[in-house]
Amino acid sequence: MASRNLYRISTENLNKPGIESIVSKHFDGFSVIEQTGYWKGVKENSLVIEIQGDDAVSGVSPEEARKIEEICFGIKDLNHQESVLLQVVPSVVYFI
Repeated sequence: MASRNLYRISTENLNKPGIESIVSKHFDGFSVIEQTGYWKGVKENSLVIEIQGDDAVSGVSPEEARKIEEICFGIKDLNHQESVLLQVVPSVVYFI
């Protein structure tokens, strides 16, 4: 059992292969979930990228924060978006 941060990035599903390429430059394990979302009342196809971070007890490391920020800005630029949503969710992880 470990306490870790779960990073959840939500974006419009415009360029899934490009997004996966951006994320894989920084992390070798992550999930990509396709879903329907709404932005400013408009329905859109969305992606959620989930990345399990390092030990949350010691806080977010500057290196991990830099990687997450680079991913968010990379996706934002790739999709020509005003913004992407980043959630940092404390979680408890079990490998069973």
